[in-house]
Amino acid sequence: MINYLIVFTLLTGLALSEDAHVQTPLGPIKGLELIDKESGAKIYQFRGIRFAKAPTGDLRFSKPVAVDPWTEEYDATEFGDACPQTVMEMLNDGSERQSEDCLNLNVYVPKTLDKNEKLSVMVWIHGGGLLVGNGFSYDGTRMAIDGNVVVVTFNYRVGNLGFMSLFHSACRGNFGLWDQILALKWVQNNIASFRGDPNSVTIFGESAGGWSVSYQTLIPSNKGLFKRAIAQSGVASRYSVQRRKHAEETVHGLSEKTKCPMGDSTKFIDCLRKASVESLLNDDLLSMSEDKVDPEYTIGPVVDGELFPAHPIELLEDPNSPQSIFFGSIDFVAGATSQEGLVHFAIMPKAQELYNFNITEGITSEFVHKGMIKPFVDAHFDGNTEIEEKMKNFYLTDASLADQANMAAEFFGDMFFTPYVADKLKHHARMKNGKTYQYQVSKPMPAVFGDFGGHPSWFKGCGHGEELVHLFYSDTPINNKGTAMFNITLTDEEKVLSKKMIRYWSSFAKTGIPSAGDDSLPWLEYDSERKIYMDFDLDLSLRQNWKSDQVKLWTEDFPPIRTDPPFQHDEL
Repeated sequence: MINYLIVFTLLTGLALSEDAHVQTPLGPIKGLELIDKESGAKIYQFRGIRFAKAPTGDLRFSKPVAVDPWTEEYDATEFGDACPQTVMEMLNDGSERQSEDCLNLNVYVPKTLDKNEKLSVMVWIHGGGLLVGNGFSYDGTRMAIDGNVVVVTFNYRVGNLGFMSLFHSACRGNFGLWDQILALKWVQNNIASFRGDPNSVTIFGESAGGWSVSYQTLIPSNKGLFKRAIAQSGVASRYSVQRRKHAEETVHGLSEKTKCPMGDSTKFIDCLRKASVESLLNDDLLSMSEDKVDPEYTIGPVVDGELFPAHPIELLEDPNSPQSIFFGSIDFVAGATSQEGLVHFAIMPKAQELYNFNITEGITSEFVHKGMIKPFVDAHFDGNTEIEEKMKNFYLTDASLADQANMAAEFFGDMFFTPYVADKLKHHARMKNGKTYQYQVSKPMPAVFGDFGGHPSWFKGCGHGEELVHLFYSDTPINNKGTAMFNITLTDEEKVLSKKMIRYWSSFAKTGIPSAGDDSLPWLEYDSERKIYMDFDLDLSLRQNWKSDQVKLWTEDFPPIRTDPPFQHDEL
C-alpha cells in the first residue's frame, strides 16, 4: 500500500493528506483525504465500496442483493474491479481489471469549512453501449470540488450478464438496471454519512449512461430515489430497447458456446450459472470491423413485465400513464454534442477496403448508401424504398469525400441520438411540472472514443463523449498503463469552459436551475414553442430549434421505428 501511494502521489494531481473515516449504517469505512494540486482544495475519496453481494452462483442472472452490514472498518482506499466485459483497448478505461464481484461504488466528497453543510449529490451512470465500461474511470474530483457536491460513481453489470433475457420468470433480464436501482437505494440509505443530502439527488450519465438515466426516469417505483436527471448523448428510445429476435440470437449463441441445452428455461439458466464467465461475454465487440454499419442494438433493456409493463416509449406517449407522470415530475436536462457520429468510424476497417476509401480523407457516397442507409432501412423499415430515397436525398452529396464524411457523421448522430433527444424534451415539456433544459456542446476536444490519434482533418464539431473531458478531466491512473481515461491537458480557455459546465451541471443538481454565477449567461428553459438550448463553446450562446431539419425528417417524415408487438413471457 505504501509503494502504491508513493507512485499515486508522484503521478497524479492529487497529493495524499491522510486517511478519512466515516461511520455508515452498514459499518465504518476508511477512505483517503487528498489534496488537489490544481486548486489546493482537499477532497475525500472512498473507493470500491460494495453495495451488493457478488452476483455469482445463484445470483448470476438475478436481481442484485444488498450487501450485509459489517463491523470491521471497510478499506475503501483502492478502486474495485470492473464487471466482466470484452476489453476495448481504445477506451483506455482500466476495465482489464475485472471480476464478477464488481458491484461497487466510489464517493467523492469536497472538504468544506462548514462540516454540518449537507451537499447535493450527483450520481454518475457510465456509458459503453451497455456492453463495456466502469464507474472508477470517471474521476469525480473536479465535479465535487468545483461544483461543491458529493459525486458517486458505480459499476453495473453489462453485456449478457446484465441484459440477457429469456422472457421467462427464470431470467427476465434488465439486471444492469436493477443494479443501478440498488446503487441509488444505497445512496438514499448511506450518503448522509458522507455529508450528502439524500433529498437532493441528481442522476446523470452519457451515451448508454444517458439511456440508463432516461429509463430510470420512466420507472414510477423509483420515486424518492432522485429528484433530477441529466441525460447526455443518449435517451430511452424505440431503438435502444432489445428486440426479441436479438434475445433469441443471444440465447442460441450462448447455448452453443456453453453446451447448455435449451428447452427448459430454469435448467438452462442453472447451467449458465455454472459456465465460465469467459463463455458468457459478448462477441459483439469482436466483430466491429464489418463492411457495413450494424443497424440494430443487440443488447439492452427489455419489456420484462416488471420494470416495464409495456414498451417504455409507448407508455411515455400516454400523458396519463404513471410513467409519464413520474417523468414529468422531475427536473430534466438532455442534450448532445454537435457531431456525435465520429465514434462509429473507428470500427470500420473492412468497409474502407471494400468501398475504396481512407477514413482520414473522407467517405464515399457509395458506402453511405450501401453500408449505412440501406442496412438501416432494411432492418427498421422493412426495406421501404421511399424512406431509403428520402435518406439518400438528405445525406448523400457529390461535393467531396470530406463533405460526404460529415454528412455520414450526421446520419450516425441522427440514427442513434438526434430525434430521440428532441422527442424526450417534447414529452417532458408537455407535462409542465418539472423544469426542462436542452444543451449542445460544440467545442471540439481530442477524440475520446475514436482510435484516430486525433480528429480527421475533415471533421467538424464536437464528437461523441468529448464533453466528458470538461466534467471529468484527470490524471489519476486507473489502468495497467498508469494513465487516466481523460488525461488531457486543457488550455486556459478550456479550463474556463470546464468550470462553467461543472457549475451549470451542479447548480441544476442543487436547485433545478442551471447557472454558472451572477455574471453567467442565463440558461433559459426549453419549451415546445421556442425550443431554446444552450450551446457550449468557448463563447456560450443561446440558440433555438436544434437540428430542426433532421428532427423533422425523423419525427415527421418517417414513421416510427418498428418495434416488437407486446411481449408474452414464455420460453425462448
